[in-house]
Amino acid sequence: MTALVLSGISASKGIGIGRARVIVAGSPEVPEYLLEGDQIGPEIERYRQAVAFARTELADVAQRVRGQLATELREFIDAHLLMLEDDMLAEGPLEYIRSRSCNAEWALKQTRDGLIAAFTAMDDEYLRSRVDDVDHVVARIQSALAQRKDRDHLGEDRLDDAVVVADDLSPSEVADLAERGVRALITETGGALSHCSILCRALGMPYIAGIRQASEMINEGMLLIVDADRGITLIDPDGERLGRYRDRQQEQQRRHQRLEALRGEAAVTSDGTPIRLWANGESEKEVDLAISYGAVGIGLYRTEFLFMGRAEPPEEDEQYEHFRAALEHLEGRPLTLRTLDVGADKQAPLGQDPNEPNPALGLRGIRLSLRFPHLLKTQLRAVLRAHQHGPIRLLLPMLSRVSEIRAARELLAQCAEELELDASDIPIGGMIEVPAAALLVDQFLRHLDFLSIGTNDLIQYTLAIDRTNQALGSLHDPLHPAVLKLIARVIECGDAQGKSVSLCGEMAGEPRYTGLLLALGLRDFSMHPRVLLEVKEVLRSADITELGKLRQSLLQAEEAEQLEALLPLS
Repeated sequence: MTALVLSGISASKGIGIGRARVIVAGSPEVPEYLLEGDQIGPEIERYRQAVAFARTELADVAQRVRGQLATELREFIDAHLLMLEDDMLAEGPLEYIRSRSCNAEWALKQTRDGLIAAFTAMDDEYLRSRVDDVDHVVARIQSALAQRKDRDHLGEDRLDDAVVVADDLSPSEVADLAERGVRALITETGGALSHCSILCRALGMPYIAGIRQASEMINEGMLLIVDADRGITLIDPDGERLGRYRDRQQEQQRRHQRLEALRGEAAVTSDGTPIRLWANGESEKEVDLAISYGAVGIGLYRTEFLFMGRAEPPEEDEQYEHFRAALEHLEGRPLTLRTLDVGADKQAPLGQDPNEPNPALGLRGIRLSLRFPHLLKTQLRAVLRAHQHGPIRLLLPMLSRVSEIRAARELLAQCAEELELDASDIPIGGMIEVPAAALLVDQFLRHLDFLSIGTNDLIQYTLAIDRTNQALGSLHDPLHPAVLKLIARVIECGDAQGKSVSLCGEMAGEPRYTGLLLALGLRDFSMHPRVLLEVKEVLRSADITELGKLRQSLLQAEEAEQLEALLPLS
């Protein structure tokens, strides 16, 4: 008998085999009623107590979890605690209670609906995925208002042979299930960038999100194969298929062991060419992860997350403390700080027009920082102070003209003079993200110490394709001849002037592109820490001399099929 196959989103790769345990709870109905005048004050106090209880409940979760789970979960609990402290949730519903004389549950629902509408309208997939976190936090407050505890997850028994099917799961619920031995997770909602997905990837737990009506098609006790590599779930598979998947599981375990053995090995090609593997990140946790996987340093440290989800930008001291902590974790390795890169799909209230008609081509990156120089100066002062604790490299985003580099350097010099600190040993680099920068790279290099190619945006702007538009997804092609020619030009110009060139876009972390990028001359890769070992495995078997012979032919190829014929990409 052919097994029923359900398709979803591959949120955390791997294969899980076990019996279904269905814990779908659904959304409780939210009551709505009007209050008398003398009831408004007590209702406001009731809401505040519910928020306080939700905070305490999250703190209790953090204390219950131990070991690696505690480390991985802390970041997500902190994010939810920040939401509980934010005025949008802590104070927003109170305005509804006062102005509309409505009960706290209904006021919270109205606030939630407004937040969800705002997040859903965002272009960036990562920011849209924060909808899940809003819902998790709101659900926790609603439970506190109804005086309900966290929903029961199948008692407290071990779940070593279970595949859990749920409507949705919060990070704390995922941690609880992982601690109890669950083999894999399936949810009806969620996406690849949700906090649950990030946590599952950190824990190595197979997870498929977005299988609509999964609980209606999967019954308690059914045998399931969760193939999260392909985003499919097989219900009641036959013996032959079950055997094949068990073989695949064993092969994955062997591959994992081979990769783990590479942690202490040098990143060097088979013919002895050293390659520098850097990591991207935005938190101390990712810095620690990068070090554990053998990164030479942080090649791209995003600073914009400090500005997101708040009414006022962070002060100098807050930024300084964050950068200093990252440097201390790096223990002498370089930290490449990208200056504020908001605009386009990452908006923050910093003075720009919130209704900008085309933000992807508007005031973003270095343009925004130079339009509001007090923002950049605050950040540069924090960088200069943090630099006293370790090596910092400064990276300027979204460059399109030489004058932007000069202006940023002048501001850095002003800040150094004000603080009486030396900025001469801070290398200044530029992001190559738009065709103008790639075409003028030889001029840029007269004013820069290093370059970093941001392929995500470079592809978007070169091909005039919105990378967040799903209808155009197949056209967002890193192998397009124009994109490869621009990448090759930037690397060639950097080599000619003795300046290092790294690549920090998603291409760098795709092992199937490693040989191609080596052939184009790339020697510095920067990627998510968790893919470092996979890229290292590929490059250690590569022969730079042989790959170099393919360079011209690769750049003359007109289609991906021609590239594949020259250099297999899978």
